[in-house]
Amino acid sequence: MQLLTLRGFRVFRRNVMGNLVLQGKHGSRVVKVGVKGQSDLYGWHRRTGRHFEIEVKAPGNKPTPDQAAWLASADADGALAFWTDSVSCTDQTLTHLGY
Repeated sequence: MQLLTLRGFRVFRRNVMGNLVLQGKHGSRVVKVGVKGQSDLYGWHRRTGRHFEIEVKAPGNKPTPDQAAWLASADADGALAFWTDSVSCTDQTLTHLGY
């Protein structure tokens, strides 16, 4: 997030999850937050206004099929969309894309 901010992006963290809510004697229900596959980071470039979606993975891990589909959809709609597993990977990708 610091690297993106230094590169001129306005950055937000997104949490996609489901929570089990206990309702006493009435049982429980699941409350979903976000859409399955949504990226971890999103925002826009301050100068260009271009929206971005970035999925952050632990080193060596890759996006799930839902996450890959979300990134592909965002890319098809004109957003800057990619996944990363390190700061150096993010730095290289942004440089390659002209940011």
